[in-house]
Amino acid sequence: MTAEASILMPRPSLKRRSVDFTSSKSFGLEHKVLHKSTSTNSLSSNNSAGSTVSLRCNARDTKDASLPNIIVPARDLLKPKRIRSFGDLSKAVTVDGQESPQLSLSDSESDDSVNQLSNYKVDKAAARKRSLVEKVLLSTWDEKFEKGLFKYDVLDCPSKRIPGKYAFVAQLNEGRAAKKRSTEFTMAEVRQNFDANKFNFQKATQDEVLFQFELSPGEYTSSYEDLSEIKGDANFVYINISPIEYGHVLLVPKVMQGIPQQMDNRSLLTALHMAVEVNNPCFKIGFNTLGAYATINHLHFQGYFLTAPFPVERSATEPLGIKTGAGSVEGEGGDKSTLTKGRDEVGVSISQLVDYPVRALVFELGSNLEELAEVVANSCR
Repeated sequence: MTAEASILMPRPSLKRRSVDFTSSKSFGLEHKVLHKSTSTNSLSSNNSAGSTVSLRCNARDTKDASLPNIIVPARDLLKPKRIRSFGDLSKAVTVDGQESPQLSLSDSESDDSVNQLSNYKVDKAAARKRSLVEKVLLSTWDEKFEKGLFKYDVLDCPSKRIPGKYAFVAQLNEGRAAKKRSTEFTMAEVRQNFDANKFNFQKATQDEVLFQFELSPGEYTSSYEDLSEIKGDANFVYINISPIEYGHVLLVPKVMQGIPQQMDNRSLLTALHMAVEVNNPCFKIGFNTLGAYATINHLHFQGYFLTAPFPVERSATEPLGIKTGAGSVEGEGGDKSTLTKGRDEVGVSISQLVDYPVRALVFELGSNLEELAEVVANSCR
């Protein structure tokens, strides 16, 4: 399926700020900060003519180089919880200004007019509770903005609520339309081989990298290294230089391996771990294929902060009678077919949206992230 429903929600209205991410705990996720000086390469170098050349993210320029690194635990199990903590569409804001359930983090006031959108408000107490990954992400994202690495200021893009049941929000983002990197391939097929000659994230500059994102089965706390040697299987988190929201980043799993923009379970698992470690319901992870507005055929996930839930997160669903786990999936009539093996935790529940403009499946986590990644990735093939 090559069509994509683009859903925009109220954008955060924020003041950029410097964030101290050296505290020992946040959101109950302990972390530590390690300082290293192992770099034998910098983000730029001087050529024979004396001019500065920005280093790329390819194998040659990253050899013996170092970048910041965040190491997070590869958590096997999570405590099951309901993801939909935002209410349902029957309580959503309408153009008449009816009551709207707001995120407890922002404690926003109700809207006074059609065009007034809720702000992303974070007080000092909430800021202290931020996870290590969120603090590093937002702090370094702001630093990249101050260096002028973005093509435009996304906070200057006006947004407007569209009247109707779902309260969709449209954003006028002229910079993304006019200045975004152009597509260098045809959209004839969703599955295309990686082409090193076309633009890919190995050609992006190291200045665009916020940090490496490393999963470690042996860790039980998150840690930050200001410099860490770049390995051949490194995951990079880049800024999106043409952002659609504040904190817009790109997670590129195993960037040196040149994986095409096609879903696989290991890469999705990495993205799920990133969402877990950010630990903020305002942070969204997304994926779109070729033919669904992806313009770079190099595996990547989108991540950004939204001050309110997507309407799809509050839409009604109906179960499909499918639940994975214990090595099988059971459908209507008791039919079973193997989807996963060796799972004894609560499985993944699958349902579908009802009374919504776009057909979609909903996968709800039991307690096993690896199983969720496997089921969703398999359904995309």
